Amino acid sequence: MNSQLISSNESALLLRVAAGNELAYTQLVERHWKKVLQHALSFVKSYPVAEELTQDIFIQIWEKRKKLSEVKSFDNYLFIVSRNLIVSHIRKKLIETDSLKGEKLQELFFKPDEQYEFKELVEIINEGATLLPEPRRSVFLLSRIEGRDADYISKELGIAKRTVRWHLVQALNFLRNYLHKHYNVNLLTLISLGVNFFS
Repeated sequence: MNSQLISSNESALLLRVAAGNELAYTQLVERHWKKVLQHALSFVKSYPVAEELTQDIFIQIWEKRKKLSEVKSFDNYLFIVSRNLIVSHIRKKLIETDSLKGEKLQELFFKPDEQYEFKELVEIINEGATLLPEPRRSVFLLSRIEGRDADYISKELGIAKRTVRWHLVQALNFLRNYLHKHYNVNLLTLISLGVNFFS
């Protein structure tokens, strides 16, 4: 009976998230964050990388939230999303290691004729970041510009780590949409130019 009640509660939560309820989404993230982080950590062996992967996994769940209304087992769905992103990350790193011989992807694309375009994209991202409300803007800048982890940001800004994660997820979602809407820049373009704010 108890397991049926838990299942029923989660189904109701998923339906609220699918409808765009941000509070329900926050609850979903808090409920599963630690499990996904540990899963990612078991593969990548780096806490900062595992944390970024976990953020990306939950960003994808939010972006594709309408699918949640059809999900029968969220644990299975979460496992599939996590597995796909983790495998993609590992494959990308293997390709970089083999074909770039240790060079950073960003350095490969920093050829003279492409430097201007890269700098322009960075300026656009910074422009979008100025539109973020505080403390979301500070969370984004500390995380993606300065490379700080959630513990540091939490102490620096005096907010809970889960609040840091929420603001970062929302900031990344906003900036992706901002880039696409105002400049027609998609994620593939950013990756091809070595912009790692979203990876």
